[in-house]
Amino acid sequence: MQLKNEFKVSVIVPVFNAERFVRRAVESAVQLAEVGEVILIDDAGPDNSVEVCKCLENQFARVRLLRHPDGLNHGAGASRNLGIRNANFDCIAFLDADDYYLPNRFEKDREILQSDESVDGVYGAIGIHYESQDARTRFHAAGFAYQEFLTVSAPVPPEELIEVLFRCHPSVTGQFSTIGLTIRKSVLERSGLFNERLRLRQDTHLWRRLAAVGRLVPGSIDKPVAIRGVHGANRMTDKTEQAQFSAKYWWDSLNDWFRRTPSVPKRAKRSFKRSYRSYWGDTSTGNRSARDTLPRS
Repeated sequence: MQLKNEFKVSVIVPVFNAERFVRRAVESAVQLAEVGEVILIDDAGPDNSVEVCKCLENQFARVRLLRHPDGLNHGAGASRNLGIRNANFDCIAFLDADDYYLPNRFEKDREILQSDESVDGVYGAIGIHYESQDARTRFHAAGFAYQEFLTVSAPVPPEELIEVLFRCHPSVTGQFSTIGLTIRKSVLERSGLFNERLRLRQDTHLWRRLAAVGRLVPGSIDKPVAIRGVHGANRMTDKTEQAQFSAKYWWDSLNDWFRRTPSVPKRAKRSFKRSYRSYWGDTSTGNRSARDTLPRS
């Protein structure tokens, strides 16, 4: 049970084909005082991840292992949603099984969320660790070199964050990533959960919805709070995975959400519409690939 003034976070970790890395991820989280629990969701990978997860559950009292009821693979979005529905604490953070937290992960988040109840979430910068030179080459070749230090270029008020994420802010640029965000579970009642039809970039889809209806503020944006592990099997650089992604569905489903959600402020709707029209203009004229017209985290 969470005490009234206690700051504790449920950390949700989807696990798929991460046998080599998941222990590092879990150990980086359980050592932090702010972490109340680590929820591992086994997503039916082909390797020995589930056995490693069972060992971690037995070793650490704060670690729980969940599986989808049918025991099948459902993707990161569905796995995170399962974790959210089973979270015991009011604040939620996310960690991919091949990434890890730094010791300062929740310092700013705790300070902000405890002092201001109107804030729905805090985002921070993330760094990168290449597991090999080949992984670095693949990451750069896929156009992700800019993510070696992923952050926003300057603090912005919550109502302007949506403009930054849709790349239409007059002076601030950048993004935040899944592993650098802490949110109150209550804000998901307004934004909805992860879109489970999206097997890739379901995170960026949700962050834009959160920015539209929630108050997300910057935490540690000049110093990383977590590290992304880049290796040869990352889905974001896998051509087979990328080929299955539909940028059109990403945009159209967001458009549907913005149209049917009455709580979205006019400013946020204008930002989205501007970016949505730009996407259709770029794809209809052939100026960009579908990947390049999609905001990435």
